[in-house]
Amino acid sequence: LGRPGVDCYCQHESGAAVLQLQFLINEGALVSASSDDTLHLWNLRQKRPAILHSLKFNRERITYCHLPFQSKWLYVGTERGNTHIVNIESFILSGYVIMWNKAIELSTKTHPGPVVHLSDSPRDEGKLLIGYENGTVVFWDLKSKRAELRVYYDEVSDFY
Repeated sequence: LGRPGVDCYCQHESGAAVLQLQFLINEGALVSASSDDTLHLWNLRQKRPAILHSLKFNRERITYCHLPFQSKWLYVGTERGNTHIVNIESFILSGYVIMWNKAIELSTKTHPGPVVHLSDSPRDEGKLLIGYENGTVVFWDLKSKRAELRVYYDEVSDFY
């Protein structure tokens, strides 16, 4: 067994804070989301990890990312409440965006806040759970592009 310590150290050139890290399991790669609203795909299969691709979000701030196990799709939640989908192989936005006003019922007419959670369904890879800052939770069907279930909770402070 090796000694405890740091195997490797690397830093974004911009010096931006790291918001989140997502390993591509069994792929030797890592996605980092930074405070300058940039996603980076890192190659970890070399002596010194290097950035293979970068994707800058210009109009929206990144708040949460989720990469399902063995998926080629990275889900990226934003401060505006939208969820973007990035193809992990090409590292290009797919064009499929889950807009907050489509995810929640329009009858509520109040913005749910930033995306604070994303996760895939363990039973159906075509379903995505989206959590918003105001306590709204949406179970989204990626194929039919509609919400299958919505849960509203108006006392967010009870969660903490």
